[in-house]
Amino acid sequence: MFSTQAPDSYNLFLTSAVTDGVKIWDLRTLRCVRRYENHLNRCHPCSSAISPCGRFIASGSEDNCAYVYDIRSSSYLHKLHKHSDTVLSVTFNPATPELLSGTLDGKLRLFHSSSGARLSHETSAAVHSVPNMTA
Repeated sequence: MFSTQAPDSYNLFLTSAVTDGVKIWDLRTLRCVRRYENHLNRCHPCSSAISPCGRFIASGSEDNCAYVYDIRSSSYLHKLHKHSDTVLSVTFNPATPELLSGTLDGKLRLFHSSSGARLSHETSAAVHSVPNMTA
């Protein structure tokens, strides 16, 4: 799983891998500059994301939580509890300070990215089937 922030910001690149945690890389030096390892990621490909403001990193986790880190620190700011299953997806809203998390069982939750406050109750993600066009 790969994520980048705005092209004019800091030349940072974010990677996350099963059993290897989340790493932030400096593309000018091609070196890992920080690791984020408080979340659990042993089996499922849990995503990570950099906030549009460049201050936060979010990561999914197999402990049914999402984590929000300060980009300058390896310790987490918020552990977002009480998800129904493994948090596979996290993404920041580009227009407002919000974080959306998605779980393995298809549930979504919305949080305030800087405070960790939950903004919505758990909602099931809609799955739409495409009709068979061959006949």
